[in-house]
Amino acid sequence: MLTSTTTQTTPSTSTSTSYSRYQKTLSQTLARLNISEKEANFFKEPQFIHKKEIAIIRDDGTTALYPAFRVQANNARGPFKGGIRYHPLADEDEVKTLAALMAIKTAVVNIPFGGGKGGIQLDPKSLSKKELEAVSRAYIRAFKDHIGSDIDCPAPDVNTNPAIMAWMRDEYEKETKTFSPSMITGKPMSFGGSLGRDTATARGGFFILEELIERTAMDPDELRVAIQGFGNAGMHMAHFLHNAGFTVVAVSDSHGGIYSPDGIDPVRIEKYKRNTGEVTGEYCEGSVCDLNRMKYDNVERITNEQLLEIECDILIPAALDNVITEENAPRIKAQYILELANGPTTPEADEILNRRGVKLIPDVLANAGGVTVSYFEWTQGRSGEQWTAEKVDAELKRVILDAYKGVRRESYRNKITYREAAFSIGIKRMLDAMRARGWV
Repeated sequence: MLTSTTTQTTPSTSTSTSYSRYQKTLSQTLARLNISEKEANFFKEPQFIHKKEIAIIRDDGTTALYPAFRVQANNARGPFKGGIRYHPLADEDEVKTLAALMAIKTAVVNIPFGGGKGGIQLDPKSLSKKELEAVSRAYIRAFKDHIGSDIDCPAPDVNTNPAIMAWMRDEYEKETKTFSPSMITGKPMSFGGSLGRDTATARGGFFILEELIERTAMDPDELRVAIQGFGNAGMHMAHFLHNAGFTVVAVSDSHGGIYSPDGIDPVRIEKYKRNTGEVTGEYCEGSVCDLNRMKYDNVERITNEQLLEIECDILIPAALDNVITEENAPRIKAQYILELANGPTTPEADEILNRRGVKLIPDVLANAGGVTVSYFEWTQGRSGEQWTAEKVDAELKRVILDAYKGVRRESYRNKITYREAAFSIGIKRMLDAMRARGWV
């Protein structure tokens, strides 16, 4: 069973939360750039929304149906590019928002991609490995006519990984009878992946932080960092910062977190998280904690909400969206915020933080290391080359710091926030490409 809908969109007003928040920032940017209504309309809705219902036979013999999406926001600068997420809350609104932000992001770092995003509305933890493979291959069969190296290049996202990307590439090649190593990125090294992909998001953000503190003459040894989220990006960022001399005072995952003013060793946290499934696993089993050991180590158990408001110099949201809000923004004590998560700060919170003088590095710049190394993987797949880890790292640093310096200049010259500057750069680059193509 497979039902499908493909829509070439026309501008409309979205009433749903995440996309309307994106549109608020977009509208402010379009007004500031003073572009025509015809030009502005190209940015208000994605170019295409593909919706299908995919079916698999579960291990117990029953049929399961899942809503699936591929949203293609803008390809003026190159093939659509963006991850595929598996999540119970993945819906059209969320995927639209992320596709639009990806279009901005690829333009900000000036790589030849547009923006897209995909999703399947399901809980992957409820599926066996066999069922997970079945749904991954079904997704490719459903959308194979809308993806490809020169059309739309997917990648991993929430709850997807290199193994899933390998299944997807294999299914695509079977369906299209092609050899297509660059049709998807985030693959295992043994199947056309790139060195450095697993650490790329954190590595890009770390390069920006290094540049920031060097220009402001700060000393890493004196800086305290709190990281909300200890998944791939948050965990690697904690390691990079710890090794560079920063003091990581708090980390958390979906179960909560721990705080120590003396600093936390991310190597130990990672070890216990792998063994217990929680960053608090060294001290707690479920809700029961070894209070004497915590007191001896000067460690407190905290919630994700408390982590955002603790005493620190740098706050790194690396997990959920919309966690920094109008309500808690006045209580955030960090001087700097680096958004490794997608959309962690609401527009209302942005305004409050800006008034308070908090410097925020937005997601479309701060977490662009991932898509940048995806571009390197796409390039390697097309050429048949295999880059060294040193080349990947050097090229990532060059691309991400060029982007950061461009955003900083735009912010300084126009007296606008870094988010406003990044959106301005992204929109202008896409608009230049659209004008060159004769679209507007």
